[in-house]
Amino acid sequence: MSPNEKPKYIVKSGNSNNKNELKLSDLFSRRRKELELSLDDIEKNTHIRKKYLRLLEKGDYANLSNDVYTRGYVKNYAEFLGFDTKEILKLYSSERLQYEQTIGIYNKKSKSKSLNPIDSQTFTITPKTILVGLASIFVLIMVGYVSWQFSQLSAPPIIRLANQDSSSTDSSFVIVSGEVDSGSDVFINDSPILSSPDGSFSDRVALINGSNQIKVSARNKFGKESSKTIIVESTVQGLNANIENDISNNKIDGVEVLVEAKEQAIFVNVKSDGKDVFKGTMLPGSKQLFKAKDTIKISTGNAGSTSVNVTNSLVVNKNVGTLGPEGEPRQDIIFNKDTNIQ
Repeated sequence: MSPNEKPKYIVKSGNSNNKNELKLSDLFSRRRKELELSLDDIEKNTHIRKKYLRLLEKGDYANLSNDVYTRGYVKNYAEFLGFDTKEILKLYSSERLQYEQTIGIYNKKSKSKSLNPIDSQTFTITPKTILVGLASIFVLIMVGYVSWQFSQLSAPPIIRLANQDSSSTDSSFVIVSGEVDSGSDVFINDSPILSSPDGSFSDRVALINGSNQIKVSARNKFGKESSKTIIVESTVQGLNANIENDISNNKIDGVEVLVEAKEQAIFVNVKSDGKDVFKGTMLPGSKQLFKAKDTIKISTGNAGSTSVNVTNSLVVNKNVGTLGPEGEPRQDIIFNKDTNIQ
């Protein structure tokens, strides 16, 4: 069994009183054992440290921070095991909320038992005290607002990455995830990527054989910028390891498109027969081969660095060239099985 085969378990993220329903920790542990994988294997392929994998498989929320890192670990682990990441994240949020509510109730009871005031001085509220209190609150709000504005203007955005500074993989891609200050734009090797309103992001990055230098940068609305760089050593296996050998040598009843990132990194979205097959960043020099029965649709954030070769029922490995001028985006460029490339 491989991670590409769907798990047998049905993930239900809603609140349930069914005692037999599997928890997130059980789903991860059972699925990993079905795949006959060790925690070392999972750590190597997902770059999630083994101690966090153990905590996830134990459901030890007391030692797992409720932050973007843990959420990233859950998403990456679920994706590798073949789960529906949306349902898994719902289940994680539900279990996390239930845990925190339990802790909150316990703390409330503890405080109510321990706080027994012996004596207290009376405090008389007068119009003067109300006026002084309101004025003090207003001054504090204004000081806080001015301080916040100054810090936003003078400080670059903070980047928090879930990835290690240096890692290795035998996969053709790596998931880069983390969090930046809300409202900041995120870039990978200067190519813009998608991020959530809260500043969290997760992007698939296509790799080349050897050393891959991945620079994650963020820019806020005041133009302040910061960056972090990680190194991923890759020995690519599978479809894109010897990609030139995978290209058809003859005309086919279908369509193949070879996409190559040229001088700059590119963010691309590729659909095969209407289904998303790749959405992420390709580093300069990286190549990805996509196949379909009828249609391949490509969108790119930088047409000038996106080179395409097409094989279909009319042409064999025909070089289309780049998809447009440098720096300009292109949306929904279609290649059919009968597209005639001159």
